[in-house]
Amino acid sequence: MSAARSLRRLLSKAAQLTPARQFHSTPLAALPRNGPGNGKKVAVRPETRYTAEHLEQLEHYYTPSQLESILAGEAVVDPKDFARRQPRNGHDPYKLNYLSDLSKLDPILDFPKGEFKPAMGHPQQPLPKIEDPDLKFEEEDVQGLYRGEDLSRITGFSQAQLKKFTVRKMVFHRVVNQTRMGKIQRFYALHIAGNGNGLLGIGEGKSAEPGDAGQIATYMALRNLEPIPRYEGRTIYGNVKVKIGAVELELRTAPPGYGIRASEPIFEMCRCLGIQDLSAKITRSRNRMNVIKAALEGLRNQRLPDTIARGRGLKLADVRKVYYNGSNLGGPSSYL
Repeated sequence: MSAARSLRRLLSKAAQLTPARQFHSTPLAALPRNGPGNGKKVAVRPETRYTAEHLEQLEHYYTPSQLESILAGEAVVDPKDFARRQPRNGHDPYKLNYLSDLSKLDPILDFPKGEFKPAMGHPQQPLPKIEDPDLKFEEEDVQGLYRGEDLSRITGFSQAQLKKFTVRKMVFHRVVNQTRMGKIQRFYALHIAGNGNGLLGIGEGKSAEPGDAGQIATYMALRNLEPIPRYEGRTIYGNVKVKIGAVELELRTAPPGYGIRASEPIFEMCRCLGIQDLSAKITRSRNRMNVIKAALEGLRNQRLPDTIARGRGLKLADVRKVYYNGSNLGGPSSYL
């Protein structure tokens, strides 16, 4: 067989290729059949879909422009498309994965209780109220948040007094511990608390949730309240030098009207404590956590006049109390 003969056979009409079969995504049974043997009745869309009464009701939910767009969109739909409408089968892979196919009326969402006022735009219906005895609002959970009974028993203050104390969030960050099982994430919080009249406390909290860490830090700060001595109720007794970690801190006394000249953590501590005149100098590291701990340690380690007098074996007397008609102003003292 020669090559010319094969070419002639390909070009002949008898060897013309048949057209490929046309594939369609719609099942064959769903396509309409208009042949004489088809006994199915084709659905035809009615010409008038909405009456005047229906249009008047729709005007309460949609603006005139929205209603006009809806009617124009429905008018474009071909009546032949109504013949292809069939419900989706349960095993249809293209069925929408909705919780409800909207084929049944919901007794709560479709029939809401109470007065319903239609608004412009899409209709809105009130959602059902969830009644769960385990859920508590913020007002109902105040007792568990502050643990007022425990703090009242430990500190001796009433719950009303504890709520009036000043609490400040000073440090809050996320910490990660690398283990063989992976990274374990936790949150760290450091709060300070005070009454503004000589009481100050700091508290640390750690938890897997940020809110729990803050609550634990607040609880520990109120629990660790301790009295701090103040000279004339406004400053400290002399200069104090403290070193914690890499933080070197020096607290200096100040005359009346000097103000608080220190960094932000020490400034907030003085406000909670009630100190009005103070200056501070920080050298080397300025880590907020260590600065707060160093400042509290310095306030604890003040050299009081009574301690110095006992160490020298002298008697301490208040000069103002002796020379100003017995009035105790809490001023400077001298050794006699």
